[in-house]
Amino acid sequence: MDNWDSKRYAQEKRGFIERRIQQAPLWSQFTIIFAVSWGAAWFCSWFLLRFFADTHAWASRLPARYAIAFLFAYVCFFLAVRVWIDFVKNEPQNQNGLFELSDLGQVGGGDAEGCLYALAALLVGFIVGGIFFAAGGAPLLLEAAFEAAFAGVVVRRWQGSYILGDWKKRLLENTWKQALVGIVVLVAVAAWLQHQAPQAQTLAEAVRTMRQGAK
Repeated sequence: MDNWDSKRYAQEKRGFIERRIQQAPLWSQFTIIFAVSWGAAWFCSWFLLRFFADTHAWASRLPARYAIAFLFAYVCFFLAVRVWIDFVKNEPQNQNGLFELSDLGQVGGGDAEGCLYALAALLVGFIVGGIFFAAGGAPLLLEAAFEAAFAGVVVRRWQGSYILGDWKKRLLENTWKQALVGIVVLVAVAAWLQHQAPQAQTLAEAVRTMRQGAK
């Protein structure tokens, strides 16, 4: 088991993050991660509306359903990041091309409707991934990858030592604030839409009702 002091730890982490920001196709990779997360949110919302709305009033209400869908997507985000970590923890020159956007044209196969949903998810992932990357979010995910890549290494500091490897804790620490802001904004918007269109069960219905009322 390796032993690092705080200086070695800082150097290794900085080098790990900088190499991947400079050489790895992170925007492409983030597109997949956020496309999976958005797709999970959409599926969860659809599932609740389809199978629970008739017997549970809350499932037909936008704020409650979207809040649950967001939390489900956040869990799926962790799962997607874990798969991504297994790839990105390798050195950039040894990565085999997984998570490349050039291979995404095959998504959906011959099913036109399935392909349309996949392309919609990828478009959302591309936009959100680009915003996340441009806002400096890459190190937040790469710190979790660093924890996994060097799991088992002991970092010794003057206030005590700890063992690297808890990527879930690191990822939660780095993303919970953004997730909290996201769910608060989403629920607030959903509540406003529900107020404007009380009978609407979907975003499309709410927007359509508001447009008709404005005419």
